[in-house]
Amino acid sequence: MNSLALGLRLVVRGPRATQLRFLLMTLGCALGVACLAAALSIPAILAAHDGRAAGRDVQGGPSSGALFLERKDPFGSRPLTRIFISPPKTGSVPLPPGVERVPQPGEVVVSPALRDLLAERPGLKGALPGRVVDTIGPAGLTGPQELYAYVGRTRAQLPADEARPLGGYGNRWTAPDEAAIDDGTVAPLRFTLCCLVLLPLFVYLSVCVRLSAEARSRRLASLRLLGLSARDTMRVSAVETLCAAAVGAVLGVGLHLLVNAFVAQTGWVGLAWYPADGLPSAWTLAACLLGCPALAYLAGRRHAREAALRPLAVRRQAQPGKPRRWLAALLVLPGLGIVTAYCVLGVLGVHVEPSALTSFLVPAGALLTGAGLVLALPPVTAWLAARVAATTQRLPLTLAMRHHEAAPGAALRVVSGLVLLVYAASLTQGVLVELDQVSRRTAPNQEYAVPFRQVTAEQRAAMTKVEGVSGHATLTYPTPDQSGILVATCGQLEKFVRPGSMRGCVDGRPLALHDPGTAPYDLRERGRTHAIALRDEDGRAAGSARFTVPEEIVTFSVAQPSALTSTVLLVPPKALPPDLHPAGAQLLLSGAPEPEAVQATLDRLAGIAPTAQIDPVGIVIESLRQLSVVKGLLGTGMILGLVIGVAAFLVSATDRAMDRRRRTATLTLLGIRTRTLRAAQCAQVLLPLAVGIGGALVAGRLAESSYLVTGGGAVFWDGEGLPLLLLSGLGVLAVAGLASLPMARRHLDPELLRRD
Repeated sequence: MNSLALGLRLVVRGPRATQLRFLLMTLGCALGVACLAAALSIPAILAAHDGRAAGRDVQGGPSSGALFLERKDPFGSRPLTRIFISPPKTGSVPLPPGVERVPQPGEVVVSPALRDLLAERPGLKGALPGRVVDTIGPAGLTGPQELYAYVGRTRAQLPADEARPLGGYGNRWTAPDEAAIDDGTVAPLRFTLCCLVLLPLFVYLSVCVRLSAEARSRRLASLRLLGLSARDTMRVSAVETLCAAAVGAVLGVGLHLLVNAFVAQTGWVGLAWYPADGLPSAWTLAACLLGCPALAYLAGRRHAREAALRPLAVRRQAQPGKPRRWLAALLVLPGLGIVTAYCVLGVLGVHVEPSALTSFLVPAGALLTGAGLVLALPPVTAWLAARVAATTQRLPLTLAMRHHEAAPGAALRVVSGLVLLVYAASLTQGVLVELDQVSRRTAPNQEYAVPFRQVTAEQRAAMTKVEGVSGHATLTYPTPDQSGILVATCGQLEKFVRPGSMRGCVDGRPLALHDPGTAPYDLRERGRTHAIALRDEDGRAAGSARFTVPEEIVTFSVAQPSALTSTVLLVPPKALPPDLHPAGAQLLLSGAPEPEAVQATLDRLAGIAPTAQIDPVGIVIESLRQLSVVKGLLGTGMILGLVIGVAAFLVSATDRAMDRRRRTATLTLLGIRTRTLRAAQCAQVLLPLAVGIGGALVAGRLAESSYLVTGGGAVFWDGEGLPLLLLSGLGVLAVAGLASLPMARRHLDPELLRRD
């Protein structure tokens, strides 16, 4: 108890430098714990999102007597979901989660975000026929920015062939269709966030709990020489470290709660959530409130133990031991071996399919490489500093290299955060390249498919005249092998193909269709007869028509994906009887491909036929939404990693400059100019940083390429991002060089030299 009381007294009543060091350690641990809590809360946020999505999943069944119809359309990168409900005349209807009463015909219950959107975009009202009578509560929404609505309709207003009996809500057995992130994306996201946040965070917390390590070691050695036992000396050191880490952990959890309450509903990370979803779980609190003090104790134990067992050596600043090379090799060699092996397979052109093995080996190799890269810096830079010092004739460089050779671990604390940041940036770039292959769209037009049976003739005519629609045609698939027949003129066909790619089209007669970019022309199609069943406007059978594929071929090129890929025959509209259309026909529309134009066109089409299924060909709304979430989380990870890396550099650089004051004063007294000291300080930081950033760029490119090779995409090597990474590395060197200038003064403080 006496040693504990002594440790507390040194913290509370110690000199101003000790109190300032305690404050910096506390604030540094608070920032690190806040970042750790934010990273660990992401799975809880995603689980809450998926749980509410599963709880409101509409289930079919004959129990309630009500009918429902679900429509989901893209609104930018978010889905607009409409549940049309036709309640029975008598009896009760299951209530959706978050809804107080089922909307009657002519009534609409919307989410708060959709209510605000209706005020901004009156044209969207056509997709929600009725009067808004209430809003959906948080229990029925995956997040505050979700666009969701329940629309009351009569039975006659719902398509008889699509409406299903409403049995209830909630699905416990299968994953919801609206999962925030699918299972295949969770693994690479978790791996990337670990590299972006957890590796720099470990380094940062280690830096914070070892502030003024040399001064603290000398103070502990003094206590040991005054008669304090080795065990009590260790306890005194642990009290200061654990107090700073514990207080910082509590402040960090509080900072996380404040940031969570502010960021949650903004959708800043691509996903909006309720603040309660981001509250730290019991495991997160345990990792923050217990893990941070435990890490602080382990990080400070080494220096405390050295001061307790070798107090004279610490007081006299004996030469520290050489860094352990075997530990760095134990990590970096297996990691580089894994990522290099996959890169060699990529060079040989071997396509490695994604599997459970690659999902384990690639992240493991990247993490081992990143950790080994940091641990390899002291022995590598110490060897290099000795070689430079032996050959140079410049005094600043000699001072810098000899000091770094003697204590390479001191510079490691300064540069390791920035080195890991550059390494993680390269990995993140590889993930974004892989995702960009999914989201990139270069088509000259956007197609929309609307089933004929869901719209009337008047609605179809109105859709073809909608602003933003440049062309229309009729498409049907009458054959079992899904060979399509297009009913259109040459002018209408031209609106769906690449400009200038159509050849051989003549109006007024059937023609064969072929896209040379998809597959060779099948000669068996020549002379083949296709029978098309016809329907009138009421959907009743009205005979059939037969068309033979001629020898004349119309060649064209469409951007994939396209509904015209499998079409084999072009039929002029006049070849069909008036007021009749093919059975199973779709109204095919063409418009501009820009996201804003696509959204405006979807709004106008939904206003004409609210219950019709409007399919934007090639746009998978769930993929777009998940892509937005993943990019937002990766961007958040990059910001957290940047904050952690820069904070680690600033804290360690400032702390190192404070520890060097006595040495700087001694050199100044010996006649070394301030300019020389500053140059030496700058060189001593730039050497390990340049070596580390060079290694991070090489190792990061190998790890990035191994991820691309095993990701299943077409891009193996990302050459476009290399100049940006090189410029970023040079920028980091420039900023670090300016920020590492020593606190050299002309005024000599006698207190700094009194002991010498």
